[in-house]
Amino acid sequence: MSDYKVTGIDQTEDLTTHFALFSDSDPTTFESVVKEEKWRKEMDDEIDVIERNDTWELINLPKEQKTIGVK
Repeated sequence: MSDYKVTGIDQTEDLTTHFALFSDSDPTTFESVVKEEKWRKEMDDEIDVIERNDTWELINLPKEQKTIGVK
């Protein structure tokens, strides 16, 4: 867990106990999500809702334009 910044916890204690807090959390990267059928279905369902509600319109990116990232 040295690659995580944990605040409010004495890190000199046994980190295994604190790791249990993170063991059942949602995935945090796309790569980890696409490996699980449950999350792929959730993503597909979300796209279906977006398409059904006409929330977004998919278009080609104009030349010489860059995509923007999201967090």
